[in-house]
Amino acid sequence: MVDLDTHLPPAQVMAEDKPNLWETALKEAGQSKTVATKHVLVLGDSNSGKTGVVSQLFNASFHPQVGNGLNAAVQQSTGLSGGGLTVESSVAEVDSIVTLSKHDLALSYSYMDVRDEDNEETVARLGIYQLASDRVSDRELLKFVLDARTFASSAAIIVLDWSKPWRFVKTLLRWVNVLSGAVDMVCNDTGGREVKGSGGWTLGKAAVDESRERLERFLQEYSETTDAHSAADASGIVAATSKGGAGVLLPLGPGVLETNFGIPLIVVCTKSDTMELMERERGFKEEDFDYIQQVLRAVCLQFGAALIYTSTHNPATFSTLYHYLVHRLLTAPVTLPALAADNGEMADAGGLDDVDMESSGALGNRARSASTSGPGGKPGNAQSTTSYPFRVRANVVDRDVVFVPAGWDS
Repeated sequence: MVDLDTHLPPAQVMAEDKPNLWETALKEAGQSKTVATKHVLVLGDSNSGKTGVVSQLFNASFHPQVGNGLNAAVQQSTGLSGGGLTVESSVAEVDSIVTLSKHDLALSYSYMDVRDEDNEETVARLGIYQLASDRVSDRELLKFVLDARTFASSAAIIVLDWSKPWRFVKTLLRWVNVLSGAVDMVCNDTGGREVKGSGGWTLGKAAVDESRERLERFLQEYSETTDAHSAADASGIVAATSKGGAGVLLPLGPGVLETNFGIPLIVVCTKSDTMELMERERGFKEEDFDYIQQVLRAVCLQFGAALIYTSTHNPATFSTLYHYLVHRLLTAPVTLPALAADNGEMADAGGLDDVDMESSGALGNRARSASTSGPGGKPGNAQSTTSYPFRVRANVVDRDVVFVPAGWDS
């Protein structure tokens, strides 16, 4: 029997021995971690502090190891500059972003990288969109922000100004109307497909319906941990459903989520330090501030929105806002059917506001695989999502640092 390989030319034998460079490159690219892209829409009147909120979010993103329930010892040990990014460079970058945002643009855009709490790797990227006004011409631009493809990975922030608290409700409802119009445009997004008849199924409507179900379930399953420092261990996965039996979700109460937009909504009241000025110059009393807070919470409850007061004199408020925003966007929902398939029985599961059970013991963020549903309830492909823990508890006592996460009120 003749060995054919011994009769091959030497050049051909050497070529066969060399590894395929293209195959190696493609294999490495396929194994590399994909960074998720999320979208944040910032709405609010002129001079309400929108640009300030965005710049503070950028500043918080440079120091992810600060805040989010981490104690002072951890913050001091990690420092304010990590991952090769110094405080000077971060401040300079924030200043440049603020300068670009101050131009009279109908829709401005900037982006930030979200790093894990160890400030070692990038886990996601946030695209920040600011709408200049609620004029009809500006509203039309929202179709470039929210569509059938980006809707499920988006969140909205409505900025209110504490220097004009008498305009809170009117301003909030006006911007809610703008957001409602944007959701309607998403429902009409066919995704390039031909739709027969009026009022038929569209790709956008399927995305909105699925997101609405996810938000409603999140409110039904929300549970706050009893200890902020043990939130990573007691992740709040055991929700209110356990009280009514395994797999039983109680209906939402009256006035809760009467209007479901399907995306996380955060109402940010800036310049909360002006409360002292209101006391001195306008005769506001503690009862007035309590009443304003109760009204805002009641309105937010109708839309399933979170409420937070911020002040540049208290940077920790913006750190809370940043971590909560990232948490809502990156923490994947845990569905009961998925848990039942894994455990062989129906189990209680946490929503978007809980830490993933598999990674609840880790302080950093780690990617995990989760199954998602496609349009029409069909099972989709497994996607790599990130569980981002959140450890800050609600605060309704300290009047200038109020924080009410979505689902806390009922």
